Amino acid sequence: MISTIESGSVRHGAGLSPLSLRGLLALAVLGLYAAVAPAITIVVDYQYDTNNFFGDQVRRDSLEAAADRYSRIITTSLDAVSLVDDDLDQRIGFTHPGTGASWDVSSASGVGSDALGGFGVADDYRGPWSVGAGEWILYAGGRSISSAGVGGTGTGLNFDSVFDSPTSITNRGFRNPEPTGLGDLPVWGGAITFDNDGGVNWHFDHTTAAPLLSTDFYSIALHEIGHALGLSTSWNDWQDNGAGSYTGANAVAAFNADNGAVLSSLNEVSAGNRHWAEDLYDANIFAAGDPNLTGTVGLGTLQDLLMEPEADFNGTVRRLELTNVDVGALSDLGWTVVPVPAAFPLFVSAGLVLGALGARRRRD
Repeated sequence: MISTIESGSVRHGAGLSPLSLRGLLALAVLGLYAAVAPAITIVVDYQYDTNNFFGDQVRRDSLEAAADRYSRIITTSLDAVSLVDDDLDQRIGFTHPGTGASWDVSSASGVGSDALGGFGVADDYRGPWSVGAGEWILYAGGRSISSAGVGGTGTGLNFDSVFDSPTSITNRGFRNPEPTGLGDLPVWGGAITFDNDGGVNWHFDHTTAAPLLSTDFYSIALHEIGHALGLSTSWNDWQDNGAGSYTGANAVAAFNADNGAVLSSLNEVSAGNRHWAEDLYDANIFAAGDPNLTGTVGLGTLQDLLMEPEADFNGTVRRLELTNVDVGALSDLGWTVVPVPAAFPLFVSAGLVLGALGARRRRD
């Protein structure tokens, strides 16, 4: 979650200042990756937004911009999957965004043809349906919660045990079984919800910087979608990298590259709370895939990791973006991603210590 969150140039003489030059070089590097076509399309589905949190377009635009950010980064191909009404009918499961209840959607047409009726009646009998090639479904809505946002992966019934099987339609060609045989991350989609009881002073416009003492919705959406994709979760794909001390090679290497460090692991909050340890690590914003830099520290300056439990907004930092460490962790889960521009570390500056002023928002 995110919030209280389960987020003018200076010209010297006739030439460019070093900061301006660094910015132009970084933008040039970004241009090398602008043409990368996404392999997945995150399809935001509002059918369970029963409290009409996304009733106005600016909120939808901001959420869909955050979803598109991941679509421009992840290059994994996902096979189409068809769920049919027969003796092998299957259910997807997720937390209902509008109520917080566990919600099951069956591919049976009704109770009478439900081969899984022994597990209880489904909440929604959708009948045969499919997820297209490259599509990844994100159910979204709002309700009263104790933090700014909550995000989680989907689950399923009658196919949980075969998410890791390369021959299962629900694996979608995502990966072969892990060496430990413990990979189980669902890859059909997930669900997220945001606080709607007035406890969060939301700033929804993703094209402008959030005012002081407000919460940038785009930042929170990025964090929660990260959970839905498997970041900082209890699935074996994440837990295989350690419990409380994260050893995933790509995330650790990204931190070391950005900080000139030689760490072998990164601390999490605890073995039961898989967020990165609060205020302990910084990294550079992931420069590929067209980051939304409005209100951020910008490229070449260290930022708090996106998947920390608190979003530390202050007078300088109005938005938090995906960092190299967060994207490295996506790779550790098995997602393939566009590469970090190789030239970009040449422009990394010394980093920024964030002040305590401003809005701190917890994320789950």
